[in-house]
Amino acid sequence: MIEAAPDGGVTNNLDPPQCAARPGNGAADRLTGCMQQLHRLVSDRLMGQLQSELQGEVVSFTQMTAMYKVRAFAPISVTMLAEHLGVSLPATSQLIQELVRRGLMERTENPENRREKLLALSEKGQQFLNVKEHTMMGAYSEVFGEVSPETLRRAEDAITALIHEARALQARRSPDRLSVAAGPVPHEEPL
Repeated sequence: MIEAAPDGGVTNNLDPPQCAARPGNGAADRLTGCMQQLHRLVSDRLMGQLQSELQGEVVSFTQMTAMYKVRAFAPISVTMLAEHLGVSLPATSQLIQELVRRGLMERTENPENRREKLLALSEKGQQFLNVKEHTMMGAYSEVFGEVSPETLRRAEDAITALIHEARALQARRSPDRLSVAAGPVPHEEPL
């Protein structure tokens, strides 16, 4: 239920007005609570838009994850994809077969090892992910559209710092591990 807040603003009494502290009450737990609130604001708009834009393309969570992994690491072998997904090789092969059948992914022979197949997104698969991401960014833009420029600037600075530090920690923990999250942050130019 939405009602007037004491300061004259609007509040949703289903969600606490401040970021809910999660068990432990540490800074990471408080931020997690804030991110949950932000996710709720955005997902409200996102789900309806995605449903209408992706009409006719039913993709499971595991298939969607596979598509993102293939895009990030292409060309990637079926074995490596299974490892990234944390599922068995037979299950991954079956999942890939369905995505190939639907034209969302392409499978080619590895020129260095003829017994191995390499995976990449098809043009249709790339367009599918582009629509999803465009819709997601539109939902964020809609939520942030009327927020003051100063609040947005402070949030951008804080999130950029958070991304840099989290990436550095991830790289120290597993320097040889490929990361899907290794894209540029705001104000960075891709290499």
